[in-house]
Amino acid sequence: SNNTVRVGDDFVRAVVEDRDWRLIRRTDRGVAKSLKARELWEKIGLAAWASADPGVQYDTTINDWHTCPAAGRINASNPCSEYMFLDDTACNLASMNLYLFRKEDGSFAVEDFVHATRLWTIVLEISVMMAQFPSARIAELSYKYRTLGLGYANIGGYLMASGIPYDSAAGRALCAAMTALMTGIAYETSAEMAEE
Repeated sequence: SNNTVRVGDDFVRAVVEDRDWRLIRRTDRGVAKSLKARELWEKIGLAAWASADPGVQYDTTINDWHTCPAAGRINASNPCSEYMFLDDTACNLASMNLYLFRKEDGSFAVEDFVHATRLWTIVLEISVMMAQFPSARIAELSYKYRTLGLGYANIGGYLMASGIPYDSAAGRALCAAMTALMTGIAYETSAEMAEE
């Protein structure tokens, strides 16, 4: 399973200022417990370090960066948090294995990556039309907003095979370049499909 804690700027400020934080029950909105925000934050961090869970979602930032705020706030995500959007929507997801774009000479197969990004963007667009959704509302909003999620996997394997430390300026720069290229090509392909 994936476990996530969703916090807003008010909680982060309480951590920084070492203030108390109230845990609110969802059932009746009453206070279940009060504790030091910083102590809770340390427990979250320790658990994430020990087991990779929970993830953290920054609610204030998520909604500040919302691309369709007039349609409603973002209340939740899918279990892995790749997809954050309106209630009753779905996102068709795909990931490309970056290691497969590493040439024998160690260079990155840019043209292949561009082609794969274009192809997968089209495949995901088609999948919106062909998917079976669990409710009529989810089908309607998924068709209306056409949320697609193209990503990549195995950046760690790619970096290791290339002799680049995972937590390094070079690793982050390479990851940023791959992400920028994928994003730009996916947006360009999406715009071309919209024009058609």
